[in-house]
Amino acid sequence: MRIHGELDSCIGWSAATLLTGKGLSVAHQEAVLEERAVSIVINGQTYAVMMVTPEHLDDFFMGFLWSEAIIHGPEEIIAWERMTENGAWAIYLQLTAAAAERAQHKRRHVLGGSACGLCGTPLLAGLIPFAPLESSFCCNPASIRTLMVQMQERQALNHSTGTAHAAILGYQRDYLVREDIGRHNAVDKSIGAAIQHGLRPGEVNVLGISSRLSFEIVLKAIGFGILVIAAISGVSSLAIKLAESHGVTLIGFARNDRMTLYAHPERI
Repeated sequence: MRIHGELDSCIGWSAATLLTGKGLSVAHQEAVLEERAVSIVINGQTYAVMMVTPEHLDDFFMGFLWSEAIIHGPEEIIAWERMTENGAWAIYLQLTAAAAERAQHKRRHVLGGSACGLCGTPLLAGLIPFAPLESSFCCNPASIRTLMVQMQERQALNHSTGTAHAAILGYQRDYLVREDIGRHNAVDKSIGAAIQHGLRPGEVNVLGISSRLSFEIVLKAIGFGILVIAAISGVSSLAIKLAESHGVTLIGFARNDRMTLYAHPERI
């Protein structure tokens, strides 16, 4: 399923002018991260149009459909194909009848920006389709610090452009890292990658993100049974409330040998 040359397709070059501290003006070429509108078409009907970085698109739609509670397993995806025509990108998916029916009730009505997790969702009443998590899992602060360091070291796109968000999953003494211009997309890609690696809910314990931590990201983590979320930046009020009610440990400002625990600190 991996598309050859994806990394190169994610970085473009733009003419830019650098102004130095000494007042000098220098013309040069600057690396920029690609952002594309990608239509997700389910059984012939457009479900959503998302702004994403065109890398690991198979991981993206797998994680996105899981986080949307449309698929309950990869076996519900019968076939898929990526197509590009005149600069337009689309992912065509054939889902089982049950999964297609779930999509029909959740179909989005507006374009989802790279910073948007729930844009266009028609029914706000059913935003939390996942049950609270219950587990005796615990981890130590050193393992959280290691996770965040691993995430930063593996951000190839961000090292080149300074623009990409990242999400890292810790599991079985290993890590999965995915990047995207959108932080929600990076989380979806990491969950999709986990699914394609044969992992299932409850087998991934920790999620790290290179951004602020909001309600939507906590929701995605709950959907995959992730018990601990650490963010390099702060957290939102709704993220804390959702984490408290659904048994998720929430960590903010996990950098420079410090971290702030906002919900369920007993796991750390």
